[in-house]
Amino acid sequence: MDARTFPYAGQPMAVLAEPTPGVDSLAAAEMLVPARFAGPVPHAHHGFDEALYILDGVLLLTYGHDDPVEAAAGTFCMAPRGVRHTFANPDSSPVRVLGLWTPGDAGLRFMTDIGAAMPPGGAPDPELVADLYRRHGSDLLP
Repeated sequence: MDARTFPYAGQPMAVLAEPTPGVDSLAAAEMLVPARFAGPVPHAHHGFDEALYILDGVLLLTYGHDDPVEAAAGTFCMAPRGVRHTFANPDSSPVRVLGLWTPGDAGLRFMTDIGAAMPPGGAPDPELVADLYRRHGSDLLP
């Protein structure tokens, strides 16, 4: 069975585990973070937890107000609700990541909307991004 996909920064995000409707369940998706991707503005989600597992490559991850750290393949990172976080891929190759959200329905709705607003190159429209974060119970925290 083929996974449902949607775009994130011009790359397909494949949903591997769909959330169960009406249940506080998990969602999982595989994504490619494009080369030289500056990443989202630091932010915090209040309606869902988000985790990343690096499958291939190295991401720069920022949690709280700490300096970015390199996260190589095999690294698991958890951003509980309310924790400021972001990521970037300064490398010349894409990074393959497994994303996890709980509750999954809230996480996937956010990823679908924000993924469509993130262009593969350049910066997204800041007003559109701010509106999407607000509508999904998330704060931009530069």
